[in-house]
Amino acid sequence: MLGSWSGAKSDPKGQETMSVPQSQEANGMAEAEDHEKALESLGRILRCLGRHSFDLEERSEEEIEKEFERWAMHVLVGVSIRDEEDGNEEGVIRRDWGELTTFVNRHRQQEKNYVNRNLQDVRNVLWEFTNTVGRAIVEDQESDQQVDHYLVQLRAATEGGSFSEVKKALLSVIQGMNSVIDERKRRQQDRVKRLGEKLRAVEKELGSARKEMVLDPLTRLYNRGALDLQLERTVNVSFFSETPACVFMVDIDHFKQINDTHGHPAGDAVIQQLADRLVSTFPRKTDFVARYGGEEFCVLLPGANLELCQRLGDRLLETVRREPFRYQEISIPVTVSIGLGELMPGETVSTWLGRTDQALYRAKESGRNQLCSALEAVGASSDTAS
Repeated sequence: MLGSWSGAKSDPKGQETMSVPQSQEANGMAEAEDHEKALESLGRILRCLGRHSFDLEERSEEEIEKEFERWAMHVLVGVSIRDEEDGNEEGVIRRDWGELTTFVNRHRQQEKNYVNRNLQDVRNVLWEFTNTVGRAIVEDQESDQQVDHYLVQLRAATEGGSFSEVKKALLSVIQGMNSVIDERKRRQQDRVKRLGEKLRAVEKELGSARKEMVLDPLTRLYNRGALDLQLERTVNVSFFSETPACVFMVDIDHFKQINDTHGHPAGDAVIQQLADRLVSTFPRKTDFVARYGGEEFCVLLPGANLELCQRLGDRLLETVRREPFRYQEISIPVTVSIGLGELMPGETVSTWLGRTDQALYRAKESGRNQLCSALEAVGASSDTAS
């Protein structure tokens, strides 16, 4: 037991006092460090939830993001979440964990209700569509029963009636059949019209849902999953048609410094504005602009060769650095590094992206704010910088 202590010390009066155990002090420091890391992680989670929020009926996306940012600051440094409060006593940080739990639970419930309502709208459209088909089947069955009734009348008249009775029955059947046919035709026209309206509504709902699945929520560009599919299609088309294709990998220089200096909302604004400049630089219908992840973007150019894409890449560099990005009243100078890779004959997607990623790495290692072209397979050293 005594071995775990640092030993006895004498006070000025000559009395011995026991010092704090070294292991206990170390444990306390480790616990404090773990506590700080946990708070930082929780703050990042709250900010992430805010950045990826969406409009609800009760609140807008911007309002939700601001609420999560206030709670993140409350967790990290104890900032009050209520404007009317004067704040904590100096040196004292109090965090309202109960209110935070209530806020997150309430927000998640609102999101769940919103999603359920939208799903219910789709279900209602499908239900109406099913009912329309069901009514059409029932109406056809009723028409068939009417036709059977007229045919029974005609059969009875022909079996035992006089010529005049047969003639009368035949005229009645013809009139009845014409009436049934006209009514069925009218119902079919109405049915086709209703079905068309329902199908267009379903197509619109499903199209919106499908679009949301392939779009990045922050930039509204295509996401990584959509990019992967498009890359596979491009490689397959190029293989059979022998047409060229190029891909850019674009990365914001010193993005962490932007976040650390101006805050994550400013970083998000820079990402959104770069997305806009990418779209304006690559406006063709066949140009495929996607957010690859974080501050990195990918631009796929089917049918474009390396020479053309080098000029387009230089234009993008100039477009980005010519005019600073803005967040509120802050002007933020931004540059990007670009890797450019042309698809080689018989090359796979992974090899193509691997070469392009190496070119991007070389652009950053060479000083950033420039473009490097990958001319050969992975591992080659003959990349050129421009």
